[in-house]
Amino acid sequence: MGNRILHPFHRHTAEVVPHLGHVVVRLSGEITSKNADQIGEDLCEVLLPRTPVLEIDLTRVTCLSGDGCTALFMALLAARPHGTRAIVTQADSRTRATLTRLGLTRVLDVYEEAGPYHS
Repeated sequence: MGNRILHPFHRHTAEVVPHLGHVVVRLSGEITSKNADQIGEDLCEVLLPRTPVLEIDLTRVTCLSGDGCTALFMALLAARPHGTRAIVTQADSRTRATLTRLGLTRVLDVYEEAGPYHS
């Protein structure tokens, strides 16, 4: 595991952890219409050139509203032109249901557990 880098996300907390071959962003708190645009912009900022995978870890997210999914969609749109794969890990059943209802599971890989990049 690489050094932990705390990213200055606004009004919510996130921890950016570089791993071999990918970047993990661990979000916490609520992701709703009130902060989705800012979180999405912040997720886009951590995308590094030639980063193969952006992992968005939702372990400590207490609520992901439908409007809050805008943040994930923004990250996906920013990642794709650079060939970066965006994945969501540690998604609980409510979060997975929201992502499925919005069709985001068709374009994002969503994992209930840690995902394929952890041993």
